[in-house]
Formats: sequence, C-alpha cells, structure tokens
Amino acid sequence: MGCLVEQIWHGNPAAFRAVDRRGGRFRAYVPYPLTNWHPPIPADAAASIAAAERDLRDTAEATASKRGEHGMFFWAESLGSSRIEGVMPGTKRVVHALARRQRGFNDEPPGPVAEVIANIDAVNEALTLLADRDNFSVDTIRQAHRVLMDASPTPHLGGKIRDDQNWVGGSDWHPLNPDTFVPPPAANCGPLLDDLAAYIRNDDHSPVLQAAIAHAQFETIHPFGDGNGRTGRAILYAALKHRLGLSDRAVMPPVSLALSRDRDKYLGALTTYQTYTGPADGTERADGLIPLVESLATASHRACQSVRVYCEAVGQMQNHWRAVVGGRRGRSVISEAIDCLPSHPSLTPPALSKLTGYTEARCAAALRRLEEAHILKTRTVGPNSRVYDCDKVFDAYEIMASTVCDQSASISDYDIIIANPFVAPKIRR
Repeated sequence: MGCLVEQIWHGNPAAFRAVDRRGGRFRAYVPYPLTNWHPPIPADAAASIAAAERDLRDTAEATASKRGEHGMFFWAESLGSSRIEGVMPGTKRVVHALARRQRGFNDEPPGPVAEVIANIDAVNEALTLLADRDNFSVDTIRQAHRVLMDASPTPHLGGKIRDDQNWVGGSDWHPLNPDTFVPPPAANCGPLLDDLAAYIRNDDHSPVLQAAIAHAQFETIHPFGDGNGRTGRAILYAALKHRLGLSDRAVMPPVSLALSRDRDKYLGALTTYQTYTGPADGTERADGLIPLVESLATASHRACQSVRVYCEAVGQMQNHWRAVVGGRRGRSVISEAIDCLPSHPSLTPPALSKLTGYTEARCAAALRRLEEAHILKTRTVGPNSRVYDCDKVFDAYEIMASTVCDQSASISDYDIIIANPFVAPKIRR
C-alpha cells in the first residue's frame, strides 16, 4: 500500500550463468506509513473482526491454565508458524527437546527441531517485551528476531536490520524477474519500522484489525535478511494477546497453525496488501487489507474451535484416568499431574515439581504410579534423560492439528482414543 520506486541492479558476478549475472532496472515497493491511517472497514468484515475477538477471548480464558505455564497450545503456535515456512519436525521430538533443555541439556543439533524451539523462544520474548507496550520500539522487534535466529543456519543475521536489497520469489541471484516482490530499499527500513512501532503502541484500531495491519506492514518492509515471516507472526501473536486483554494464565489459540491450513490464501492476502499504488488516503487502500483481515478472522475461529474440541476430548480421558488411579481432582500430586497432561504431555519429576510445587520425590512416585496404570510411558530421550510421555495426549494433539490444517480430517478420530485412553502395557521378554 504505497508506491513503486525504480532502482538499479548492478549485476552479480558470483553467479555461474550469464542470465544470473545480468544487471538491470527493477522497482521496489515502499508502503505508506501507518500513522493516522483509518481504513474504512466494510460492515461484514467488521462483524467478522468482532466475532473473532470474542471467540479468541472466550476460548483463551476458558482453557487457561491455573498455573499460567506455557504448554501445547503455545508451542503449537510456533509449530504452525514454522510449518508455513516448510519447517515441520515431529511434535514429540520438539517436546522431548524442550524437556531435555529444562534439565540443562541444551544440546539439540541445528535443524528443524532447533528452529522450532527458537521460534518458541522468539514468541515468548515478544510476549515479554510487549507486556510493556508503551515502550515498544524497533529494538523490541530486533530482540525477538535475534532470539529466533540463534538456532538458525545464519545466526549472524539476528537483530540486524538489512543494509542491502532483498526480495521474495523469482531468482536467487537478482530481483529482476517479473514474479518477484521487492521490499523497500534498505534506507527506508528505519523510518518505516519506527512508524510501525508507533502504530503498535497505540490502540486506535481493534485488536484483530491492528494485528492484521501491523503484520502486513512488517512483512512488506521485510527488514531482515532471513526469518521475517516467523518474526512477523510472533509479533502478531503477542500483540493480539496483549490487545485482547487476556489474563496471564490465558494462552492464545494457535492462530498460525490455522493460517498454515491454507498457506497459499494467507500469502496471497499479503500479496494483495503489497500491490496498492494509489493515493495514501484513497478508499481503495483498505481494499487490499480486507483479504488478510478475513484470513486472520477465519484462522482465529478455526483455531478456537479446534482447541475447544481438543480440551473436551482430553477432559473425557482425564476422567477415565482419575477413575483408575483414584484421588479427588486437585487434592493429590497424582491428580495434579493428570491436570498438567493436556498442556504438558511429556513430564519429568523436576518439571512436574516446578508445575505443582510438590517435591521431586513425590512427583517421581506419582509418575511411576501413572505409568503402572498405563497412562504414561517412559522413554529415553538422550544421555541421562528419561521422560514420561502421555501418548494419548500426543495423539489428541495430532488430531487437533490435522483438523486445523487439513480440510479432510474429522473430529470423529477423537472417538477412537476416548474409547481406549490407556497405552498398551509393556511386553516383558
């Protein structure tokens, strides 16, 4: 939503082919600033925004953890954001790596798992920094990006605003192809990011509308050499949570996981935002924003619905588990361990102790009892590292993720695990 500026590409002598070494003219897209922009939103889009905000608030508070700890829904946000970028490690591998890190083993090798964990850290950093929204600045964005890039193949790019031209799509060697989106020249990044930070600090627009505008603007600026998409979605998630006024215990449904269901539509909505070249105060400027607003509202509804169904299904399994191990809910370490499983399906005695406040010895005894009841299963996930997994919760998460991401998936798959909520006993040879 801005103007095109003509630039000169002087060629890339490092390329092997002559067609890749060539120079030429190209046009970079410079978006208009957001300050004092009040886009007219059609009535149907405004209704979708309001409904999405109600759904996000109600679902986040209804499924809030009484301890306020991060868990599966929070991790699912980063799994979904990474999925959009084509990074898709197994959920259990990510959770096991997090369990190992909690015990001091920060030894996950570079790769998809490490990248998702870095994404989780970046979202957490954004949440922490956005808690003081009045002081949100470009440094806030840079810090979130720095955390994200720590485990990437290019950690030296972390937090560094680019000083050269980048582009999206087309050739790896030059921005001259017609199917290439070229963000603004490097000299424009600083002023545009300052304007974006000022926009995020105000509350002139509703939470979902502000999140959509801020996200689209950030992706258009594309201020970093890599990791722009995941950084932008981390800021979107954190900004939404704080603007919605959610309690500390509430965990936002995984909106990025829902966006990954129709990746092409989501990316197409961003492209629509990046094609307007009319006047800054033109009514058509808002038209380029509406597809992204609708995409975000739809993703919010889908994420909320899937989270509610997941919680209901796991709740039924918890009732079966309590009937087997005995004890009243919330009155014993075993019952509290069962309470933790929907958000923490992979536990260790130290982790359970941190979550519940019971001693590690009592937590270890409770986990062994749950294993004996075929609710948990022990696994070795590295040297001196053993975890207690609740495979049925992992199964439920995979059903939730599939119903969010795959139109052909069915919630009836929950019936299978609810009917058999226990793991098969170990066969001793």
